[in-house]
Amino acid sequence: MRRRTVLFLAIALVLHSAVTGTAAETILAITSAPAEAYQTALARFKGALRRTGFAGGIEEVGLKPGGVEGERLIQAIRAKRPVLVVTLGSEATARVTPQIKDLPVVFCMALNPVASGFVPELERPGGNVTGASLDVPLSTQFEAIRSVVPAARRVGVLFNPAQTGSVVLQAGKAAQEAGLTLVPRAVQTPAEVPRALEGLGRQTDFLWAVADSTVFFGGSTEHILRYTLTNGIPFMGLSPAFVQAGALMALAVDYGAVGEQCGALALQVLAGRAPAGLAVTVPERVTLHLNLRTAENIGLKIPSQAMKGAVLVR
Repeated sequence: MRRRTVLFLAIALVLHSAVTGTAAETILAITSAPAEAYQTALARFKGALRRTGFAGGIEEVGLKPGGVEGERLIQAIRAKRPVLVVTLGSEATARVTPQIKDLPVVFCMALNPVASGFVPELERPGGNVTGASLDVPLSTQFEAIRSVVPAARRVGVLFNPAQTGSVVLQAGKAAQEAGLTLVPRAVQTPAEVPRALEGLGRQTDFLWAVADSTVFFGGSTEHILRYTLTNGIPFMGLSPAFVQAGALMALAVDYGAVGEQCGALALQVLAGRAPAGLAVTVPERVTLHLNLRTAENIGLKIPSQAMKGAVLVR
């Protein structure tokens, strides 16, 4: 009995040390930019680790402005040899994941992780990378469209196949399951957006946005907002900022909650689980934002049920 007790205590000590770490252990957190959203996520990430008693250091490196760039960043990571690399945002993730293959990497708030090449699939990422994405599930997005605009049937989307082709392919299936038909229109350059948008406007009764830098580049966002308002087309933007600018609706992600999801993944890695077997997470908390003035301007009556719990912009 005594030997069994000693064995159980030894196992418990090993598991505890794997999670709590030592003062010499360091997590390197690399942020894409000094944005408030990243700092919010990072603060909650740190809180998640500290609550478990993690005693190692968490050092932050910013890409810009004035941050470490290019090969210097990779050299800094290799010199530090952290127990874990955490990347906040798509840019930081894109810098780190192609070159760091011998250290565990957990990304946080990255967009389109499969289409971006960060992981080959969400359920079983493989390799040394997993993370908490910023992508609201497609089913959630199309369900929101149906609740706000029940009459919508044909949903248009502009996209660059090289960037978001795989996302739009999955979106077509999700839209069909929600009783909608997705009408995609491909563009190769920002200059093609206005003409492609006019074509979609004649074929669809709703416009949905996918995070594609070819489409939402420079003045194209303003052009899309102006076109949809002028032509009475309900538009679902990428964030509450789009709603403030005139889009009918958007789903907002709780950045702090994503940071906590990232922290939960990091704790599993620190406890010895390989990133390869940890599924990429999606945001668990989203809030609908609605622009009531836009609804009035385009002659749309939003069902009262859809407004419950939503953030209303007037």
